[in-house]
Amino acid sequence: MSRKREAVFMGIGILTGLALCGPAAQAVDYLQAKPSSQAIYVDGQKVEMEAYFIHGNNFVKLRDIGKAVDFGVAYDAATNSVRIDPNAHYQEEVPTPAPSTGITEESVKAALAELRTEYPTGTLYGAFFRSYSNGPYGMAPTNCAGWATLCSDAVFGDLPWRRIENPRWEQLRPGDLIEYDNAYGGHVIVVLDKTDEYIKVTESGINNKARWGGQYFKWWLEEQPGYASYTRYPQ
Repeated sequence: MSRKREAVFMGIGILTGLALCGPAAQAVDYLQAKPSSQAIYVDGQKVEMEAYFIHGNNFVKLRDIGKAVDFGVAYDAATNSVRIDPNAHYQEEVPTPAPSTGITEESVKAALAELRTEYPTGTLYGAFFRSYSNGPYGMAPTNCAGWATLCSDAVFGDLPWRRIENPRWEQLRPGDLIEYDNAYGGHVIVVLDKTDEYIKVTESGINNKARWGGQYFKWWLEEQPGYASYTRYPQ
């Protein structure tokens, strides 16, 4: 191994030790990071690195060091660990594309249409719906919340929920849930389709029966207190 690499790996060990020790009382001061203005040189040549000054030390990305000095740095996702190979040449990290969920507006509409054949208007969906998607209405929601959760889980499975306060009209998509406050504590509906003026929905009430084809106007919804939406489309 070259002396240059030996020096770099010794420095990595020292920085690791500094990061893992020290009294807890110093933690707040230690974690205050500021961009470093100090120049960094490798073999007498100035190199550009993103560096931060923390508790008297300069910190840079390990990958940046590997690139400048030319040694292997790799991330092992299976073991959630970083592998350093002093005898390998540096290689740029190739990002792994996120797996496709297959969720599109058309697939959502198709799933809701299939659900409509199973629960046509007037069908009792049950006293409650057992959900395991960690939704906003609990594991056993009833009435309108139970039906909305049933529809959402049928379409999106276990994808995470995301709440949007006062959503813009263009943000609403098929399968999204919309809620608003009313005299009975609130109501939640499921978007089936949207025009510039209104949305078509499916919903339920205290009778726990499915209802399809209702319409809510844009101007009316946006005036309601507690107007918000839940979406589960991947970001």
